[in-house]
This record gives sequence, C-alpha cells and structure tokens, in this order.
Amino acid sequence: MKTNWHFYVYLAFFLALGLVFQGLRFVLPMLPPPVELFLVGTLVNMVLVLAVAVTQRGAAAVIGLVLPLTAFFQGHLAVFPMVPVIGLGNMLFAWLAGRFLSHCLVWGIPVLKMGVLYGGALLVARLAALPPKAAAMLGFMMGWPQLVTGLAGILLARLLVARLQFKKI
Repeated sequence: MKTNWHFYVYLAFFLALGLVFQGLRFVLPMLPPPVELFLVGTLVNMVLVLAVAVTQRGAAAVIGLVLPLTAFFQGHLAVFPMVPVIGLGNMLFAWLAGRFLSHCLVWGIPVLKMGVLYGGALLVARLAALPPKAAAMLGFMMGWPQLVTGLAGILLARLLVARLQFKKI
C-alpha cells in the first residue's frame, strides 16, 4: 500500500500540536491543577479526534501512545506505569472515534476511556503501593475529569472538522 506524503505531514502536524498543547503546562504554570487538567485534556483529546478524522485510525493511535510518554518525560506524569495505561486509553479513544465519528455512539467513547484509565489507575496504585493520598489523586485525575475532557474534545474536534472542511487522507 502506497501512502502519500500528505499522510506523514498531517501525522507530524497532529503529533506536534498534541505536544504543544501538553506544553501549555509550562507556559501557563499559574493555572490551578484541575483547570490545567481540563484544559490540556480537552485539547489533547481534540487532537486525537482531529488526527483520526484527517488521517487514519492507526496514525491517531500512534499519537495517543506517544503523548503520555512525553508527558512522563516532561514531568507531568509522576508514575511511569501509568504511561501504558494512558496510552491504551488514548489508543482506544482514537480508534473508536475513527470508527464512530459521524455516529451518535461517538459520545459513549469517553465513558469507555474513563473506565480504562480509572481501572488502570487503581491497578497501578495497588501494584506500586502508592500512599493513600497519591492513589486518591491519581484516581481522581483518571476518573470523571476524563469523561468531561473526552466529551469536550470530541465536541471541539467535530466543530473544527465541520468548519475547516478537512479532507480525509
């Protein structure tokens, strides 16, 4: 299968955009952590949906796997075993968004992602023997805020796709 260069340009663009949005934590350090979580989470989920809308599900899944690794190296993710958990949640989110983007089922995808992240956080907290406060914070971050950021990311991406009229590669 021959892939044209537009595919790689869009893949690089959406990966870079996701990294820039994650880097907002450095530019806006005065934001309270919950606001930062909702802002960055929404923008990253939007990038995943835009990437899948313009490229392919596999490309968006790769972006979803890379972003938590860079978040760990940036110091925004303190527990390394959460990297594959978040990567799996992002990959699942992107894959299913590509499948159901124009269907009403797309609005249920954040629920599934939240379940994966919350369950993974509980498992990591137990296996890593995190202190109760750290486990509670991790559980909160991977709980209902993920649902909100997923829904908001889908909404923003659908508005942008309709407005900018991206062509699928």
